Amino acid sequence: MIEVRGRYETRELVCGAFLPKPLMSNGPQIHMQYFGKYPPEMTNNVQYYGFRAEYRFLTNFGIMSGVQQGEECTFVYNSSERISGLFHSPNFPGFYLENVVCNYYFYAGRDERVVVHFTYFDVEGIGACDHQTASDYVEFSNFMSTDRKYSKYCGKLQDFEMRSDGHFFRVTLHSNDRFVAIGFRALYTFEPIPTNNSNADLRGNASMQSYVSHAPSQQDFYNIIALILVAISFIKYNIYK
Repeated sequence: MIEVRGRYETRELVCGAFLPKPLMSNGPQIHMQYFGKYPPEMTNNVQYYGFRAEYRFLTNFGIMSGVQQGEECTFVYNSSERISGLFHSPNFPGFYLENVVCNYYFYAGRDERVVVHFTYFDVEGIGACDHQTASDYVEFSNFMSTDRKYSKYCGKLQDFEMRSDGHFFRVTLHSNDRFVAIGFRALYTFEPIPTNNSNADLRGNASMQSYVSHAPSQQDFYNIIALILVAISFIKYNIYK
């Protein structure tokens, strides 16, 4: 059982002979209750003896990558420290937490951009992934503030990729107190910004400079005009002669 708004609610019921996914509390406490029978009963020649579990007290929300900022669910990834890696939602591959906002900030180098490739995505939500549908969602932005370029993402999606417009990119998970899902796992990479456009600009500038350098000067125009006037005068002289 997990504490939600001052009371304990059942998060998950587990039975059978299998390993459940990791379970993480929303706060500093979690209650587990075991209901068993003794002596163990035989079912399909398998004896159910109970369970054995490992526990850990964490402050990083189960996120092992990046640099955590204080005690908040905020993690920073710098190109100067590592050019690629993995990041995921809290407690992945278990259920992420309720009522949590997790920020992932990516800082690329001067001539780099951020590429995020999601290899797993299952965030509780439907439709527009907004408050009206009581959806959890993931938000993307090229800024610290909201980026109108991107819509909110939720539901179960196939692999997809996001690219930043510049040197900074933000990924934020928003969850409410309704339902939760497994979350997401993604690979991040800081890649060089393509130079195709820059090369085209350079070629254009070079062509323009070549044209300007070979274009007739103002003195050349005066010389041409003078030659034309001389030719016209010569023609008129021959006619009148």
